[in-house]
Amino acid sequence: MKYEAYLLLAASFSFLISLFFSINLKKDNIGSKIVYVAIFFQLLLLIIRSYYAKHPPFTNMYETMILLPFLFSMRLVLWKKQVDGNTKYGIIGLVLFLNIVAILLPEHIKVIRPLMPALNSLWMYIHVPSYFVAYSSMLVATVLAVMLLLNKENKSLQKKLDEEVKIAFFFLNAGMITGAIWAYFSWGTYWSWDTKETWSLINILVLSYYFHISRKETVSKAAIVIFTLLTIAFTYFGVTYILPGLHSYT
Repeated sequence: MKYEAYLLLAASFSFLISLFFSINLKKDNIGSKIVYVAIFFQLLLLIIRSYYAKHPPFTNMYETMILLPFLFSMRLVLWKKQVDGNTKYGIIGLVLFLNIVAILLPEHIKVIRPLMPALNSLWMYIHVPSYFVAYSSMLVATVLAVMLLLNKENKSLQKKLDEEVKIAFFFLNAGMITGAIWAYFSWGTYWSWDTKETWSLINILVLSYYFHISRKETVSKAAIVIFTLLTIAFTYFGVTYILPGLHSYT
């Protein structure tokens, strides 16, 4: 639908203007207010999509690609201390990138379709949001990890990174556990070594290594976070389109 592209463009343009005011004109107070306008456009898109689709906007690739930037951008207003300064600019940059990806996705992916029977479950409203909270935290953690690589002695960045990784790790586990319960009710088994199930476990195992690294090894900690984001990206995009499995409908 054309209105969806217009709203994504409006949100992206608003984020660009906010960056212009914050960075070029050094008027961060105005830039921060424009962020609210951008988030409003993102939220309006999700509401309209949900209304016409008759279900929450996280049942296919396109819907999740418009949901994730919204959740990610909400960190700019709900947890300001965690994403201040350059971290905020990094988040806005990633939101813009995700919006562009959503706009460029093929039209057939954007078509509204009825829910598959397997998706029409209460567990969908627990399992999927759990993962997207985790993904949002991993994106913030990656921004912090990159900044930490550029400023290895910044104790504040290290503390913020630890907090984000803990949130991401908790919700990655919550997503996998609720997914296993959902699978039992849908297919009669908690675990079937489906490709996406397997890679969701790999994501957790990779990120778990973070907690075994000394606080002094900031480069290693940052590297694990970035590598985990890459494994998550492969789980979401690569497994979905390359490796067949029970989750191929996503």
